[in-house]
Amino acid sequence: MPDPDPIPDEMKWKIAAKLVSALPVMYDITFRDAVGEDYDRLEMEIWMHMAGEAGAVARSFQLPASDAEEIMHTLRVIQTVFFGPEIRTEPGLSNPDRAVIMIRRCPFLYREKEMRETGGQLLTRCLAFSIATVEVLNPAYTLRFVRSMCAGDRNCELKIIRKTDAEKEGK
Repeated sequence: MPDPDPIPDEMKWKIAAKLVSALPVMYDITFRDAVGEDYDRLEMEIWMHMAGEAGAVARSFQLPASDAEEIMHTLRVIQTVFFGPEIRTEPGLSNPDRAVIMIRRCPFLYREKEMRETGGQLLTRCLAFSIATVEVLNPAYTLRFVRSMCAGDRNCELKIIRKTDAEKEGK
């Protein structure tokens, strides 16, 4: 009798991840005009809720998050688990007080380019998820975007820093 499920697990993961990365674009195309001005605010709430789920995953697998370096490594794991094998990240310079993640490939950017000619909505989603996830992992830290592929940069550069340092930089 043939295997009732002939699709290898690795292929299932790739298919599921591709669909997940397409969902934000599909929702945007379908609902932005109907919902109007509240669309971005409502969608950001979903991404921040996902950050809570990221924190739950990190806790259930006891992923470390006591300093910026640990948060960086945990965030990279979470990004791959949540967004699939198409996302490509690299650790940048790091120490316990600050760390950098470089995103070299973004599945959301690929789906947006495949599905429509104009972009521009991705950065707010990524900001909401990334900042909220860092702050859920460790409330003493936050995240700043230094570069963004959505804004035309070659890659994304995300800097994890202590909130107190972020406040000093803001002044």
